Amino acid sequence: MPESFAVLIVQPGKAQINHFNVELQGETLWATDTEQLAQRLARARPELVAVAGTRETAGELAEQLRRLGLAQSVFFITPTDEEAVTEPGQVKVVLPPGTEPRAPEGLLRYLMQAILVAYSRTPVSPVTGLPGSPALRAEVERRLAAAAPFIFLYLDLDNFKAYNDVYGFGRGDIAIRLLGRIVVEAVQEFGTPTDLCTHIGGDDFAIITTTPDYAQLTRRIITGFAAEVPTLYSEEARAEGYIETPSRRGEPTRYPLMTISIGGVNTAVRRITSYLQLTEIAAEVKSYAKALEGNQFAMDRRRD
Repeated sequence: MPESFAVLIVQPGKAQINHFNVELQGETLWATDTEQLAQRLARARPELVAVAGTRETAGELAEQLRRLGLAQSVFFITPTDEEAVTEPGQVKVVLPPGTEPRAPEGLLRYLMQAILVAYSRTPVSPVTGLPGSPALRAEVERRLAAAAPFIFLYLDLDNFKAYNDVYGFGRGDIAIRLLGRIVVEAVQEFGTPTDLCTHIGGDDFAIITTTPDYAQLTRRIITGFAAEVPTLYSEEARAEGYIETPSRRGEPTRYPLMTISIGGVNTAVRRITSYLQLTEIAAEVKSYAKALEGNQFAMDRRRD
């Protein structure tokens, strides 16, 4: 269990974010439109999405937040006489008669058991809060089985190990969280509601998208990271443009500031039959991008 968590409650015409510590003390943030909601979510990332009100509209928003990594679990708050919720990745919380679903303090007492269940069954990255490789594999296999074309993007950082060696893994986690945030923001701006952002592990990320603007999406990730990566380094490293640390052979080596390599695969132009085949192709294309200098995006251009 975390020391604190946020709950997003969607109601007709507005959304309420409650941020609590384990003693159930905290603050409430209100949002009346999508833009304002995005700003609130940047301040208090909800581990839970609790939905009250119009189920269809609220469900679409909740699922989009979950896919983008802005909410770890989706909870529908319902009276005892409502039908069960059976959508994948959603948990139904039935409130006792007379409980007000919009009263946060009372609501959370009935959410505690559901929180424990969700944390035990929903594997996410403890660093970024994004879904991990199990969610990625399940979504890839689901789309392949449905013959639903998509773009698969595989990302990682260049010179990340050298950065960790010089600044320590604590600072390395900050770099990974920075990239995770930029990935989510790019998908929010140029992606679609069904896109999935995942943190596979270490400095590796993957995106499943159906947007025709995938090149613009990758450009947004690259430019966003390039603009912020200097803040991760010392003033001296920024001025010189590199850090120095021993290589794997023990030789003093200069490493440029971190950059991003992205490899892409379009399942609409190549016959992909399995998750393993897809990830092998994506890794190959990403390795090609990584061999080039600086921030790079390479798309697999081979066709069946």
